Amino acid sequence: MVRRLALALILAALLAGGCGFWFFGPFAQPRAASAADAPEPAYTIKDPDLFVYVPANASRRGPLQILVTMHGMGDNGPNFCQNILATAERNGWIVVAPTFKYQDYKNSDLVAQDDTTFLPRLLTMIDSVPARTGLPTRGKVLLYGFSRGGQAVHRFATLYPARTAGVAAVAAGSYTLPLQTMLVNGRAQTLPLPYGVANLRARLGFDFDYAAFKAIPFRIAVGGNDTNPADTPRAWDPYLGVTRPERAQNYTKALQNIGVDAKLAVYPGVGHQVTQQMLDENLAFLKGINERNAIRFGFAPALGAISYGNAATVTARGSR
Repeated sequence: MVRRLALALILAALLAGGCGFWFFGPFAQPRAASAADAPEPAYTIKDPDLFVYVPANASRRGPLQILVTMHGMGDNGPNFCQNILATAERNGWIVVAPTFKYQDYKNSDLVAQDDTTFLPRLLTMIDSVPARTGLPTRGKVLLYGFSRGGQAVHRFATLYPARTAGVAAVAAGSYTLPLQTMLVNGRAQTLPLPYGVANLRARLGFDFDYAAFKAIPFRIAVGGNDTNPADTPRAWDPYLGVTRPERAQNYTKALQNIGVDAKLAVYPGVGHQVTQQMLDENLAFLKGINERNAIRFGFAPALGAISYGNAATVTARGSR
């Protein structure tokens, strides 16, 4: 009898062990780690004109959101995006940060030449990310830019609205209105690039997509003291006004007039710079778009929460 009881206890212990439990306790026996459980570190891809940041454990996050960051005059992609990478990591975003050598931002012909050259290149860069990383990405990108980069991101949305999830443009010196004509001094005036979209087909081979553009949320931000007229090109004065705050207000109003969800943020006492508050609020705006789209389209939620840097003022080199 004793021998039978002992054998029964041994057999039960073996069976329990095979099921992942210790016989003499309620705790689960640790499972051996597999290769699939190993942490995946964040990494970067560096080309002469492109910097890409891929967050940790990217393959477990589902289709990843791409955040495009655009620098100002005299800056570069890797430098400009550094204060954004912690947020991208927490939110599971891939950062695409190109470096473009802008020409004279006060020459409207060169502005149009740059943006009809660089922005199609940017689209190609974005489209290359899945193949270069082996990761699925969402079809629409978030865009954040400062100064000349603020011009670039809102113009990307103007040219490629179907590929744009949301735009945060800070301290742009000029804007391209989503209009073909407007009244100037009581007379209708045609608005070609870079003032408007009247000749978009002639320049790029396609028309302006009003329906897709109107679906994009915009946040236009500017410092209240960013008012030096010498810093803005005069060619836009008849359409948008003289200073950056005035132009930001008039561009936002033009967006709202055609039904765009556009918000204006003017920061009192701030000049031509990006403060920590400005960065935080713009990234929070983009994060909100990302979360709403995740619910709307059934994307898997990104791991973690938003995180910001510690500096009181974020240095953003470059201007205009």
